[in-house]
Amino acid sequence: MPPAPLPADPSASPAVTYPDCVPELSDGVVTLRAHRPQDAERIVQQCVDGDSQAFLPLPSPYGLPEAQAFLDKVAAAWLDEWGAREWAITDAADPSGQFLGSINLHERSPYRAEVGFGLHPEGRGRGLVARAVRLLAARAFDEGAEVLRWRAVAGNWPSRRVAWACGFEAPTTLIGGRLDSDGHPGDEWHAVLRPGEPMAPRTPWLVAPDVARGRIRLREFRDDDEHWLPAERDDRAARFLTRGMPTRSRYAAWLTDVRSAAAVGNTIQWALADRHTDEVLGAIVLTRLAHPRTRDTAVVGYWLLPQWRGQGLMIEGLDLAIDTAFAPKPEGLGLRALRAVADATNTESARVLRAAGFVSGGRERAAYTHVDEPPADAVTFDVLVIDDREAQRVRPLPIPVIETERLRLRPWRETDRPDPADDPDEAVRRFIPAGAAPGHADFDVWLARKRRFNDEGSLVEWCLADRETDRALGSVGLFTRGDGPIDFNVEIGYFIFPTARGHRYVGEALPHVIEHAFRPRLEGGLGVSRVHAGADTDNDASRAILRAAGLREWGHDRQAWRRADGSLSDGSYAELLVTDPR
Repeated sequence: MPPAPLPADPSASPAVTYPDCVPELSDGVVTLRAHRPQDAERIVQQCVDGDSQAFLPLPSPYGLPEAQAFLDKVAAAWLDEWGAREWAITDAADPSGQFLGSINLHERSPYRAEVGFGLHPEGRGRGLVARAVRLLAARAFDEGAEVLRWRAVAGNWPSRRVAWACGFEAPTTLIGGRLDSDGHPGDEWHAVLRPGEPMAPRTPWLVAPDVARGRIRLREFRDDDEHWLPAERDDRAARFLTRGMPTRSRYAAWLTDVRSAAAVGNTIQWALADRHTDEVLGAIVLTRLAHPRTRDTAVVGYWLLPQWRGQGLMIEGLDLAIDTAFAPKPEGLGLRALRAVADATNTESARVLRAAGFVSGGRERAAYTHVDEPPADAVTFDVLVIDDREAQRVRPLPIPVIETERLRLRPWRETDRPDPADDPDEAVRRFIPAGAAPGHADFDVWLARKRRFNDEGSLVEWCLADRETDRALGSVGLFTRGDGPIDFNVEIGYFIFPTARGHRYVGEALPHVIEHAFRPRLEGGLGVSRVHAGADTDNDASRAILRAAGLREWGHDRQAWRRADGSLSDGSYAELLVTDPR
């Protein structure tokens, strides 16, 4: 089937010569005209510019002979039925029509064309080229083109921004799609525009607001920030981040990915920088901003360079990022919720989120894979614009070291794993809830759980250690069974390893533990007004320990306890108020 006839084109008539065959196009702001011989000097100025040399296939050096060869090529193409159609870009308000760049339709066929352009430095940043592209797009579609193609060297952000402004779809990256002047392969961006599609942006092009407070500045990453980054991969970050923290050698590719995600309205990436030196300390990213089902929300991610960890910088950075995300537009982003997910083994990340006012919403079991380790759970967090973040902030509860005549009450350590001889015996299985006392095999799981409760503000657990040998003898803790951190009411729990029983260690420790519970928060305690405990009614030893510590039994319930062997028993309950005599 022969191609459809084209509209009249002055260049198609053999009686019309160049430049008379070039139609002038204008939208009242930009005017496209035929090139003139006097444009040659400004063409040279354009083509020796660093940006032009970096992104256009130009000879180097470039002088007047090369400019004249370009003008000759332009003229000859206009006399070829399917040759390129090239115009000079000018400002419609300039009566002299000074050359500000070139734009063309090339790779022409009855049903397809490609647009290309380059600007003189004086023509950049004025929005002229986007207007010029729209003029040529309309002409190409009027001539029957079913698709208008755009392509650029990957990393040519000014060209990509023009394509975005004109409604081209998000580009595809063609790996090795071009060769540079030395023959080395490089990547290209390719995108298309079709007839009838709006010549306007399809998505927002997000820009991270530049904000600062305290020690922190949040700004966009720049091309020259790579020198702040490590030369080698950080193993700790690599454990938890898929592509988060770049090395110097990966920075350029990483930055291109970051900017590409911003260009389709999906991501805002901040450099977390020192406010005074501008040194990059880490990063905070908001992603999934473009998801249609979660509008006005984002997922938060972050990383901190190793030398800056442990100084509270990320908490400051997150506070500033949250405030900016929730602030109304245009000062902020106008979001209504932020969400985050942490690997359950990444305790530092979870601590940062809780300290910033995020609330844990649940766990996804076995979500993350680690080499030579069991899968790890994912812990979900969120914070809403309507939340009282100050009230929601939670930090790990301090576990002070307390010394008695025979004991040292201190935090548990990985080296405190009990010997198999101290695995839970019949007494433990009868009177202590399953999992409350660790064995040799499950100590790691037990310790991780206790530390998580401490991070969440719901538990202070001491290892009862021999003061002379530091050997772990048992445990005593203050905790809350409800949701949220310890408030005004706390429960006491304890156990002694089988080989350490009979020495009244718990009775020696409890008065100090109770004193810590009642001590005001400003003085380092928990500041509660009530401590309480429960025991199996058959556990006479435990009930005696509680009475000796000053707790008063206030009641019993029947068949309320399920022992580890499945049998049911009655419960006995005791309490002590801060106002009670002890």
